[in-house]
Amino acid sequence: MHTYLHILLLSFLVLLGGSCMKDPGNYQYDPINRISITGIDSSYTINYGNKLQIKPVLSFTRDQQQDTANYSCMWVADHVVGYVPRPKTISTARYLDQTISLDFGTYYMYYRVTDKRTNVFTDAYFYLTVGAPSFEGWLLLCDMENGNSRLDMVSHQGNKDTVYPDILKTVSSSFVPAGKPVFVETGTTDFADPRGQLLTPFIATSQQFVFLGSDTLDYKPANDMQSRIPGAVTDWSHSRLYMGQQQTGLFALDNDVFLQYLGTFTGPVNNAGNHRFNASRWLTFNRSAPTLSAVVLFDTDKGAFYRYPGQGTACVPYTDGTLFDFTTGKELLYLQHVPFNGGEVFAVLQDKTDGKRYLARFTIIGTQRYYGEITGDGIAAATQFAVSPDKGYLFYAVGGKLYEYDVINNRCILIKDYGARMISVIKFQQFTYIFDAAGNKDRYLALAKKLVVCTYTPGAPTNSGMLDIYNVPDNNAPLQLYQSFSGGIGKVASVSYRDR
Repeated sequence: MHTYLHILLLSFLVLLGGSCMKDPGNYQYDPINRISITGIDSSYTINYGNKLQIKPVLSFTRDQQQDTANYSCMWVADHVVGYVPRPKTISTARYLDQTISLDFGTYYMYYRVTDKRTNVFTDAYFYLTVGAPSFEGWLLLCDMENGNSRLDMVSHQGNKDTVYPDILKTVSSSFVPAGKPVFVETGTTDFADPRGQLLTPFIATSQQFVFLGSDTLDYKPANDMQSRIPGAVTDWSHSRLYMGQQQTGLFALDNDVFLQYLGTFTGPVNNAGNHRFNASRWLTFNRSAPTLSAVVLFDTDKGAFYRYPGQGTACVPYTDGTLFDFTTGKELLYLQHVPFNGGEVFAVLQDKTDGKRYLARFTIIGTQRYYGEITGDGIAAATQFAVSPDKGYLFYAVGGKLYEYDVINNRCILIKDYGARMISVIKFQQFTYIFDAAGNKDRYLALAKKLVVCTYTPGAPTNSGMLDIYNVPDNNAPLQLYQSFSGGIGKVASVSYRDR
């Protein structure tokens, strides 16, 4: 038995050694022909229907530089950034000289050159944004002070920003604003296309409430929101739209609040027990949350805060205040939820008797964080308020002066004086496309922390407007100007960003 095992082991070693012996064959290895592509930028931006021209430079390690007969080329739109790949070949020419008719969006593109003899290929990657002047940027609803409105825009295309004093005229939209400006807002809905969610611009004037096309601001009679809102409305002056994620939002009209979900408005939802209270147009919720689960409403008669659960038509009162009574008896001047300190609601209240103003801070679930009187220059005459989403600073405007309220030291600091110019809007913009796969997520998250200030010269409402954007430093340091736009902008009454 042992002899047999030794013989078997010896045979195995012989076979193993033979398999490891050098192959005596005579082979010749030739290096492959390598392809190099240069002359293509990392990104391009073009308006829909315009021609895109790109002339790449090709070089080959084993062919003459200009001999391309043995090669095939293709230009491919692989996918819209953030979406499932659906490659589409737009050209098979060596040089791209093509009218672009891709749908609006930012595409992940590649140019592929293949050696027909070996099927070896090389890719060059780049981004292509297909848009229009109205594709992305700041929408500015302006007051012409003649009873009518105008929609201006600071258009963002690639790395360039362009001011369009009348964007509807620029893109040949058939919509003509009539009446005084009320608001401009954007949010994801299926209004424009029932097949999917699109970021839709909404415009309200005293006489109109409409949504416009997502890409070119086009309009048709079916865009009139009157057909979607319960009841007949003749004056939209006392209205405001708040859009959340996943086609949800709320619409405040006069003394009522309606829930908007999947293109349908239901309500009013401002009911407590068997009583319908008169609701303020100011309401707030966590706009970055994936679902609408809690909304803060305010009863203007009692001066009381209520919580709406995001469904149904009933609210519950906030109770058990430790710093102040949630039934304040005061007038609400401003209300905003911000991510600061894990998520807080900032409310500016005014005493109905002596006119003193107070700041209240609490969480959506009702945990009170701060309450105190706001003291300082001009606070009694402040008409505009805004809260920094990451620092929790309260800003307010009085005429042409901008103040920052220091809660810790209970003082107001004059942070910017525009002189004879008047401040018409201050805000921090909240963005929709900030999910992980969104191509502009980082830029929007950074922009959301910047203070937007709109000013104008009295007596010149049609062309004296300015849009300034500031970085907000720590420790009450002076604002740092990030961007400034002018040149034909009107007196801005409302501003929103059309993001992508």
